[in-house]
Amino acid sequence: MPPAEATSATGATKPTLSLEAIGVSTPANPVDLSEPAKHPSTASYLWPLVDTLSVNLGLWAFSYASGASFAKVKPSDWKHNLQSGLQWDDNEFEVNALAHPYQGGMYFATARVNGLSFWEAVPYTMVGSFSWEFFAETEQASTNDWATTTWGGYFFGETLYRLSNNLVDESASGSRRFWSEFAALAVSPINGLDRLISGRAWADGPKTKTFPLWADFRLGVDGIGRPDSTQFAKTARGWLRFDYGDLYAKPTFDTPFEAFNFALELSLGDDIVGMGFDGTGVLLGHRFSMSENNVNLFAWVLSYEYYTNGTTQMLTRNTDGIYQLAEMGTGPSWFGHWGLGNGFSLDTEVDLLAVPTGALTSPYAKYEANRSYNFGTGGALKLEANLRHERLGRLYAQLDRYLYYVLDGSKGTDTLGVLRLGAYVNIYGGHGLGFTATHVDRESYYEAYPNVSEGFWSGQVHYELEY
Repeated sequence: MPPAEATSATGATKPTLSLEAIGVSTPANPVDLSEPAKHPSTASYLWPLVDTLSVNLGLWAFSYASGASFAKVKPSDWKHNLQSGLQWDDNEFEVNALAHPYQGGMYFATARVNGLSFWEAVPYTMVGSFSWEFFAETEQASTNDWATTTWGGYFFGETLYRLSNNLVDESASGSRRFWSEFAALAVSPINGLDRLISGRAWADGPKTKTFPLWADFRLGVDGIGRPDSTQFAKTARGWLRFDYGDLYAKPTFDTPFEAFNFALELSLGDDIVGMGFDGTGVLLGHRFSMSENNVNLFAWVLSYEYYTNGTTQMLTRNTDGIYQLAEMGTGPSWFGHWGLGNGFSLDTEVDLLAVPTGALTSPYAKYEANRSYNFGTGGALKLEANLRHERLGRLYAQLDRYLYYVLDGSKGTDTLGVLRLGAYVNIYGGHGLGFTATHVDRESYYEAYPNVSEGFWSGQVHYELEY
């Protein structure tokens, strides 16, 4: 469009000068660092393959240098692995349910940093897992490693990549720029290394687009460390949850993980080291409303969950006092928000998940598979409700139910339920006190062993900060 014209005092017309014409630049639209390239080149598809194999080479070299026996591979091992096919392995829970998914996230990130989309990154995760299983280990390739590395890799890869990019502002400089780039490297090493190698970590760039990010931090004592209520206050627990993006910002979600939540926790005690990671990411969704004060999102989600209370006997097959759970699933989800007036609001979430790969502690798995847990497939139902007041705090309830048919381990069916009831009282500026009661119940029915039935309550008291 040509510039608008203005009339002078003499009646003649003259062009209106733009800001650019008089030397004043207007700020460009913020750049979304997580947005895939609109027109990827051939190199965009080839470099992730090189990077994925480089990740495997680096991990293999580190394992070999540290003396790991599985890393001493020879061509004869490759031939044997390819001829033998897949098995169920007996690695520790921490390795199979956490380390492999995180490793898969690195494969996934190699595609994302080269400008590919979420869906285009999926096959690179599969290739990375396949090449590691068959060529980087002397052990026979395993079904469970391939499953957890890929499914868990999609979740870890995208959430950490997006969180990493959300920390960076390419228009910043000085110490602010340094620490933001350092944090981005810590959150997603592949993304951070790519920024260093390419020079983007210090190059001047446009203002970077940031997505809404809310955090909830808790620190206190609890009794979830063991299925024994007498252990209350024996465990110190830290918990941090991020909610990324706005679930209701768009009529339609067609870009995966523009909204997700991700939580991590650490429990420490005299003989306890427990860890937890879990989250849900929206793959696609559609927004709708049922009233003026209500908004909903019907979505398809990807879910990941890992939890172990741990003991000093971590990385062993002993199940005494151990509580372990893994879930990698996908399915429909419903998110709802109601404005109730007078500062009150209600937020709900319902997830109905198919779980291709899950795991749960079993006292008999060590006799069948030399592990502390069963591998299973099945489903999960997750319900959550938060009643919030904008100044006072919130009440919340969460119910998770899991049903796994055992594929490998002590044959049978494992069921688990976790109920959490809690309150958060805001004292000042997001700082407050929280209280949570947790009930865990488990029913397992085995073909060759006595059934397992147990349940216990535990309580948590913590300082809490919402920001």
